[in-house]
Amino acid sequence: MHISMLPDAVQMEREAMLKSSVETLQRMGNAEFAVHDLAGYREPDELAIPILNVHLQPDIQARRPGLAGETLALVEVSTDLGEESCGRRWQALETWALQHDAQMMVFVHPEDQDRAQAIAKYWHVPAEYIVTLPRMH
Repeated sequence: MHISMLPDAVQMEREAMLKSSVETLQRMGNAEFAVHDLAGYREPDELAIPILNVHLQPDIQARRPGLAGETLALVEVSTDLGEESCGRRWQALETWALQHDAQMMVFVHPEDQDRAQAIAKYWHVPAEYIVTLPRMH
């Protein structure tokens, strides 16, 4: 298992967002989950992104029983939204999702929604992928 080097507060925020994201995806009918760095779940698959020739691991892979497609999700804590790599990850994951009949979601806090939508616009990623999560504290 990968050992996170994030500061404790950021790691706790990320874990809370991962749990909330899984709950949201469960309410949408998903029942099978792989979640990056969250105890009790297997790790998501590493995806080979065509054209860009890179590998990317989503934060969450989810499946609905009996359906072919899957949902791939990224969870972005507030501090991640300031990194240029954030938009590149979204763009790469969207490329894979479009070619594999998968749904993509990016989970953020409500106060980060405008910033996330601006990032999506800049990187030509549909703003509909942005999903807000309630703060857990």
